[in-house]
Amino acid sequence: MNGTQHSSRTDELIKQFGLDPTKKARTYSKGNRQKVALIAAFSQDADFYIFDEPTSGLDPLNERQFQMAVLNLKQQGKAVLLSSHILSEVERMCDRIAIIREGTIIETGSLAEMRHLTRTVINVTLKTPLDLTQLAGVHNAEAGQHPNEWQFSVEAKSLPAVMTALTDHHIMALQSTPPTLEDLFMHYYTTEKE
Repeated sequence: MNGTQHSSRTDELIKQFGLDPTKKARTYSKGNRQKVALIAAFSQDADFYIFDEPTSGLDPLNERQFQMAVLNLKQQGKAVLLSSHILSEVERMCDRIAIIREGTIIETGSLAEMRHLTRTVINVTLKTPLDLTQLAGVHNAEAGQHPNEWQFSVEAKSLPAVMTALTDHHIMALQSTPPTLEDLFMHYYTTEKE
């Protein structure tokens, strides 16, 4: 539609995405129609690409092909705007994130910059007893199956004090899981509605 001709890059993308171009377009499944749109977009040499829910209908292998193609564009210095509800995809591919609620941008930044707004999940086994339910900033503290074993979440601002308290009780094992984009997204959607 924009006058761009079929190129060797188009043939390469057809092969990468596993599209059968010999079939009639009206017989294509949703996933194959999505492949056609992505191949057309990636065939362009543009400075700025916009993708809206680009992996809807794609199988996991083609989702991976899409992610690799976007990362390739980023390496070439191209700008990519990605709108997606698949938060793991956004987390994996995006440098900066904007959270939109009811048509308004409510937060922007890198994932690292926004992680301070949510909680880190900690699994810990201590040598000596400690009641984690009494520590400020600790939430959802649950005793584990073994003595002095706990799982809890902790606010970013309280993490240094909590780690000091844990250290005072001799940490035997520790696993920390940083907040994900999904955690951040849910933080905004649940706290905004309260």
